[in-house]
Amino acid sequence: MKRFAAVLIGVSITGLAIPNINFNNSNNNNNNNYSNNKNTKISRMNQNQNQNQNVKKVLISGASGFIGNALTKTLTEGNDGNGNNNNNNTDTRYEIYKLVRKTPTSMYEIEWNPDKQFIDKESLESLQPDVVIHLAGENILGIWTEEKKRKILESRTKGTTTLCEALSSISNPPKVFISASGCTYYGSNIYEPVDEYSPKGSGFFSDVVEKWEQSCDPLRKHNQQILNQNNNDVNNSTISSNGEVEVASALGTPLVKPTRIVNLRIGLVMDKAGGLLGSMYYPFLFGLGGVIGSGKQYLPWISLRDAVGVIKFAIENEQVQGPINVVSINPATNYEFTKTLGSVLNRPTIFWIPETPLRYLLGKDMSEETVLCSQRVLPRKLLDYGFRFQDTNLTETLDRIVNDKN
Repeated sequence: MKRFAAVLIGVSITGLAIPNINFNNSNNNNNNNYSNNKNTKISRMNQNQNQNQNVKKVLISGASGFIGNALTKTLTEGNDGNGNNNNNNTDTRYEIYKLVRKTPTSMYEIEWNPDKQFIDKESLESLQPDVVIHLAGENILGIWTEEKKRKILESRTKGTTTLCEALSSISNPPKVFISASGCTYYGSNIYEPVDEYSPKGSGFFSDVVEKWEQSCDPLRKHNQQILNQNNNDVNNSTISSNGEVEVASALGTPLVKPTRIVNLRIGLVMDKAGGLLGSMYYPFLFGLGGVIGSGKQYLPWISLRDAVGVIKFAIENEQVQGPINVVSINPATNYEFTKTLGSVLNRPTIFWIPETPLRYLLGKDMSEETVLCSQRVLPRKLLDYGFRFQDTNLTETLDRIVNDKN
């Protein structure tokens, strides 16, 4: 029984290191060809010219994934993910467009193929989105062969580079570009608190995150070109090492504003709909939950509604730039998380899953960078920006989610 539990729990929490943000569900081939593509682009352009200034066009990759689906719903409904309207600009309306890996079937879709580094630049030019949110990437589940590792890395770097190069080439780049990343940047053996000002760690995922965020460089270089072009109006303007735009203007706002770049170092997003908790829910419900390894390793959790709230906050607040840790203010140990989840489900958590079987089942690299890793990551910049978390208490958060208490 212990081996059976170890298999279930080991498989269920392999998302511990990098958010499992999948390409949207529209990746499947669609036989319904979009025959009126040209007319749709013209319609989109005409619509853009007549739009109210309070309408923001938001282009999303991974819009039908775990986080993307909740974000789309929140922006469309104008709430914080829990039915509460928390817009800073209450008269702002969001119009959602999606990047899809198929032939578009509506004017709200733009085709792209990050594997082939392709995107429909003509449609991107005609749309000219105000906000671009990039949430796509290869799922980390599976045997970690060298080929699997390559796919994990390239699905993130190629997609981000393709998108940033395309956005840099259009006549009116977006006001803000928000890209998913991972809090594994700081390493996988972190027991002391770290924040956005802490150095990079070591390991496969740390390297992936570094290269992932560096893939925004085409847009950063374009920002620098804009600042150089506006040199007569802007003095002492620089791009900092982490991608933040620092503008000191002598004559006011630059003629052309650079694109604000935000890298979301996302932790373990909690909801029954997917992510870590989605995969752990049924094993724990059937009484198969248990502490992993020493149980002392920290989990950088955050509720789905807070994760979505952070993205919305980043859209609406211009001071938000560079990397931000999308995690709760109260990271929990594996022991605390296990016992809390068992308690709110009213189920025992009697199993102990030792490290040795996990290393055997998942491999040394994967086990140490997922189920056995510790990441005591704190959201310092979000707190400095004034973001208000809805879910800070682990017991209350898990109870609300698993028992549907909204």
